Amino acid sequence: MSNSPVIAFLNKMTDLILLNMLWLISCLPIVTIGAATTAMYYVCIISIRQGDGYVLKRYIASFRQNFKQATVIWVLMLLITAVFGADIIFWNQIHTGFGKVMLCVSMALWLLVGVIGLYVFPVLSKLEGTVLSTIKNAAAFAIGYFPYTLALILLTGGFAWMNLTSVGMNAISFFIGFALLVYLKSFFVYKVMMNHIDESFDDFLEPTDE
Repeated sequence: MSNSPVIAFLNKMTDLILLNMLWLISCLPIVTIGAATTAMYYVCIISIRQGDGYVLKRYIASFRQNFKQATVIWVLMLLITAVFGADIIFWNQIHTGFGKVMLCVSMALWLLVGVIGLYVFPVLSKLEGTVLSTIKNAAAFAIGYFPYTLALILLTGGFAWMNLTSVGMNAISFFIGFALLVYLKSFFVYKVMMNHIDESFDDFLEPTDE
């Protein structure tokens, strides 16, 4: 009975519902979104490698371990995004050749930050390093594995579009959608990062109680 596909599916859905709830609660202060997202990726990636279960334990362990760095990166990304967003608004009002060039540059940089953001929290959840090295690794993965990056962009963009155009999708997202999105994206992220990690270095062990 334990090997039943139906039971396995129900267990997966239960884990994702719990993970979605944990993420939403953890995001309430807003400033903790980075740590919450890092913990969500950790749970999803570890489930792909090692199996389901222990969602709460794994989530809390990752949230605590990566809280400081994830928060710094999250705040930094917000500030950079705000600066480039302001640049886009400013240069869009300058109707000159130079203004158009700067508008394109600002938009390109704004998009680059967004693309790096697709990797930065899963990288932080999986690889040890400083804030700077985490951002560098995320940028290298985003550029070096563009087919996977494109898949992440399409998944994220499609999810955002459906939530902007469908109230029903809003309800699904509140219930399970955010965790399901990250779980699907984790398959691509896992394939990218496993090419750069020695499998003998097993950091997929279950967190132990403190």
